[in-house]
Amino acid sequence: MFDMAEFLRMTNPIQHYAWGSRSVLAGMQGRSAPTEEPEAELWMGAHASAPSRVTLDGVQRGLDEVAPDLPFLLKILAIAAPLSIQVHPSEEQAREGFARENAAGVARDSAHRNYKDERAKPETVVALSPMWLLAGQQDRADLKRLSRELNLPWLADAAASECPVQYALELADDAAAAAVRACVTAVDTTPATSPRGEDADKPRLSAEADPVERATHLIRLLTHHYPGDRGLLVALCMNMVHLAPGQALFTPDRQVHAYLSGTAVEIMGCSDNVLRAGLTAKHVDVPELLRVMATAQQPVSVLEPREAEDGVVRYTLWDPALSLAAVRVSPQRPVTRELAGVCMVLVTEGDVEVSARSAGDADAEGARATSGESLICLETPSTVTLSGDGRVFLVEAVTPAR
Repeated sequence: MFDMAEFLRMTNPIQHYAWGSRSVLAGMQGRSAPTEEPEAELWMGAHASAPSRVTLDGVQRGLDEVAPDLPFLLKILAIAAPLSIQVHPSEEQAREGFARENAAGVARDSAHRNYKDERAKPETVVALSPMWLLAGQQDRADLKRLSRELNLPWLADAAASECPVQYALELADDAAAAAVRACVTAVDTTPATSPRGEDADKPRLSAEADPVERATHLIRLLTHHYPGDRGLLVALCMNMVHLAPGQALFTPDRQVHAYLSGTAVEIMGCSDNVLRAGLTAKHVDVPELLRVMATAQQPVSVLEPREAEDGVVRYTLWDPALSLAAVRVSPQRPVTRELAGVCMVLVTEGDVEVSARSAGDADAEGARATSGESLICLETPSTVTLSGDGRVFLVEAVTPAR
């Protein structure tokens, strides 16, 4: 199908989820804002539910057709409001759940379907702007101290349980409603460290904030967007994490997490399997989430960017066959890399020329991309050169030798 290494321009779908921004993606791509609908995620990949498209021999075709085995999905997230508390299944759980829902006759496009495919969804997010998120479960000793500071008996009980997140999810409806009210009352008697009312969705919390400041900010933020939602209780049991631009966080399968604010690039397994616990108008299936979620959550560790001598920042991913790098290109410093796999290039700032040369080729095939655009080379190049002026994320997927 592909005679030489060549970068193809991608046409990428935007997902209009309610928590999305009406300005971030439009501003990145040079479109007018605010947009008519919220724009939450720009998808770049071959997932069948929303595949990117490329033009081959004058015909536009979906990546799910021409590259069905592409092992990753790349996204830009534009988060204007907190999104759902969620867990992704392991590959074994995804296969079992997908088969189970197929056998039960649940339509693939049903709003009540949990398993859209048979794959796991580990993911790494890289902040483009200051970002706040929830990940994993707080240490129980820290939760106990927080319960005393805010006078929240339910949180003390959660801290004494084996799995505080599970405790919060399994509270009876009346007890959960009372616990939510207690949280709101607690922050109403605490000096404000973050905005209230209409400004509650504007994150102004310092990265140096102490646990009580973070908790009161979180309660105000979630109450503003999801008043009365018991997902607030789960959120308080989780780690509230700040990412500065360039920092990253890996979320393994079975780990509870949620994003609160910011703009980011995210790379994940090519899956759309999500089990939700709250803070959403979408389908919530707590029993299935608890079946999938790991009782012992992995520690949260922020990945610090380390720039190499060539100006490339590399991020370690869950699969050694995948690589992610952030590259700053300037007219005085083009970047050349040797690659051994399928390559996708996403431009998040500026205007960049991307050229590929296969072994033995005299000339390189080039393509230009500007901010918010992406290119893909489906034939393995040996050399890729980035020139121009901008910031680029480069993903490489190495196919195992047969």
